[in-house]
Order: sequence, then C-alpha cells, then structure tokens
Amino acid sequence: ELDSLPIDTRLQRIKDGGEDPDLAAKLFKYGRYLLIASSRQGSNPANLQGIWNEHIEAPWNADYHLNINLQMNYWPAEVTNLSELHYPFFDYLDRVLARGENTAKKQYGINRGTMAHHASDLWAPSFMRAERAYWGSWIHGGGWCAQHYWEHYRFTENRDFLKSRAYPVLKGIAEFYLDWLIWDEKTGLWVSSPETSPENSYSNADGNSAAVSFGSAMGHQIIAEVFDNVLEASEILGIQNEFTKEVAIKRAKLHPGVVVGKDGRLLEWNEPYDEPEKGHRHMSHLYALHPGDEITTKNKGAFEAAQKTIDYRLEHGGAGTGWSRAWMINLNARLLDANSAQENIKKFLQISIADNLFDEHPPFQIDGNFGYTAAVVELLLQSHEGFLRILPALPPHWKSGSVKGIKARGNIEVEIEWRNGNLVKLGLLSKEAKSIKIKYGPEVVEIELPKNTKVWLNSTLKK
Repeated sequence: ELDSLPIDTRLQRIKDGGEDPDLAAKLFKYGRYLLIASSRQGSNPANLQGIWNEHIEAPWNADYHLNINLQMNYWPAEVTNLSELHYPFFDYLDRVLARGENTAKKQYGINRGTMAHHASDLWAPSFMRAERAYWGSWIHGGGWCAQHYWEHYRFTENRDFLKSRAYPVLKGIAEFYLDWLIWDEKTGLWVSSPETSPENSYSNADGNSAAVSFGSAMGHQIIAEVFDNVLEASEILGIQNEFTKEVAIKRAKLHPGVVVGKDGRLLEWNEPYDEPEKGHRHMSHLYALHPGDEITTKNKGAFEAAQKTIDYRLEHGGAGTGWSRAWMINLNARLLDANSAQENIKKFLQISIADNLFDEHPPFQIDGNFGYTAAVVELLLQSHEGFLRILPALPPHWKSGSVKGIKARGNIEVEIEWRNGNLVKLGLLSKEAKSIKIKYGPEVVEIELPKNTKVWLNSTLKK
C-alpha cells in the first residue's frame, strides 16, 4: 500500500508520526545510487552537492570540506561493497597531499611529511582557506582522510594498494605529526598545539569566546590513529627503521584523546572549558567512537562517557543539520543503541529529507545521504572490533528483513536475514581462507571460512 504512494506523501506521513521502514530502506539504496552516479573512477570525488547543483554560485562553492563532509561522502564506499568508487577520493587526496608538503614547509616550518587544512576545492589546494581560527586553523584534514586509505586496505586486503598508495600517505601524515607535536613538561606527554576543534569554540578564563587551545580531543585521537595505523601497516609490509621507532616512541607518550571529565562526559579540549554552543553540530570529540574505533565496549568508562556526551548534545539541540543527524545514527549504532537509532532515523526523515530524498543541511548537502546509508550498515553489521558483530543495533520497527552484499573488514561479503527482530540465517563469503570470530547477542563463535565458498550459519551461529 505505502509503496504506491508518492515520496512526498510518505514523508508527510512520517512527519505526522507514521512509520515507514520501507522508505528507510529506499533511502539506503538511494545513497548507493548517488555514490555510483557521482564518483565513477576517473572522475572527481563527490563534493558537498555530489554533482547536483542548480545554482550559478553553489552553497559553499560546492567545494570539499575535510573536517567531516568529504569523508562522510565516502563512508558507504567500503561497507556497501562499492570499494572501486573510493578511488576518485584517493586520486584527489593524492593531489592535495602533494601540495601539502609545501604547505607544511612554508606555513609551519616542518620539512618532512604533509598535511591539509579544513577545506579544499577542485584545484586541490592544501593551504589555510579561512581567516578565522574557528574555521581555518584545523590541521587534520590529511590525518582524517588517511583513515580512508587504511580502511580501504582493511576491507579489500589489497596489499599492492597498501604498499603503493596507503603507506606513503600514512607515512607522510605521520612525519608531519612527529614534528608538529610539542613536549609538555607539566604532563610529560606530547601535545598537539596550537589546536582547534572543528568549527567550535569555548569560553576562556576571561569569559571570551576562543577557538585555539593547547590540545584537543579530536586532534589527539586522529594523531593516535595515524600512528597506530602506520605502525600496523609497517609490520604488515615488513618495514622497521628509524621512522617506525620514532613513531612508536611518540605514540607511547602521546596525550590521550579520550579523556572523561568530572561530569562524566568526554572532554572536547584538554581543559574542561565551558561551551557557548552546547548543541554544536560537530561532535568532534566522538571521532574515536565513529568513524574511529578506539572507543568500544572494552573501554566501559569511555563507552559510557560517549553516551553521556551524545545525550548532552541532543538535550541542547544537537544534530540540527542533516549530516549531523546522519553521524548521530552512526554513533548510536556504535553504542549498540537501537532505540536511539530508530528515533534519529525518524527525525532524519521528518526534518532533513527533501521530497526528492536529498539531504538538507539546509540547504541541500549530499553528505547526509551518504552518512545515512553507511549508518544503516552499522546498525546491521560491524567489524571494527576485530570480529563480526551481527545485528548490533537493529531498530525495533525493522521487525523482519534481509540484506545481502554488504562488506566486513577482511574482504568478507555478508548476507543477513532476520524475522521478528531475530537472526534467521547468516551468509559469509571470503575471498581468502581464514578464521574469524562472530558475535550475535551473547553468542560468540569462531569459524573457518574457505576461499570463495559461501558459508551459511543459523540463528545460533551453527552451520
């Protein structure tokens, strides 16, 4: 019945309080379509509007923001089995980071490595593009994008890509960070400074709004991730030299990026500053939860603090933009919070989706479409913890359904069918023979996957 109704009518029903799981599924598929249409190999990566712009002067000049938006555009690439569509992103970032070597030298006096700031455009500049520190002083555009190179390897296990493309990027970003960090005598730790937290500000001791700080959560989280990833990549490739030793030494004494404050929330800066905009759209200090993987159920304190951080943001009007709401659903998924995910999916459809299913910032901005599509997979399958977690945060209203062809790290294709909220069967196809761990509810099993042969498991994870 609902399928025969036009989209605008179905969206209005949701705004009036109705449920429409099928439209949520269509929006997932639409995100895949948009990425296929806007990111073919040999083209430019999808920008803030993808390739769809009706204006002579597009919002934000249809550029590339590297402080979440471009990255969110490519969150679905690996998990929805569209790895080849990631290559325009890599081709573009290679150009940005080639210029970033000169920016590091001229702007910061750092003679090795590379970096990028918060925004770029079709001509791939890496220089600081905004005159206010609030926007422009953020130095982790390259660091965040480096995660995508590493994740592409984790999903595809393409060793040639790791050696020829991912490793040079990880190494270049890590080299920049090695010379960027400052030794703090007070704490006996390496600190990233001067720092900002994307597009956010705090109240300093004089009660004035400030953006620059001595250390930030996101900065340290990204640096830690780059160091960890380049060390793991070095081990895989059999590389051990003075560079890897230096990374290991500084990683061991790096200021933590995940710090729980006295109120039980994660600190966004090194100090517990007051936040003038308590519901800010950027949730940068939650990077370690998603898209990073430092905060998991293994770290109970940080896991609970992440939930409190999210609750606080939402209580003060957070997730007000479409892309921010899409990120929130991904965060809900990582926190295994199916009920909150369902609530935020409904709000996303009520507030942030136009009648043609484009995401609204507002105005139209395509990142929310892609972030939502990635979030749907996170609700059904997670693999960032070193094992496969099946139906980790299935929304209660998605009572019965199936999904096939989604990807887990380790180059494993996954098919899941569920009924009345419970797993019915699980299909796994690996491109190489390997042993993997799988968790569904309280059940944890370890199984052997043969090469190129689909393995089926039942509701108790038995063959």
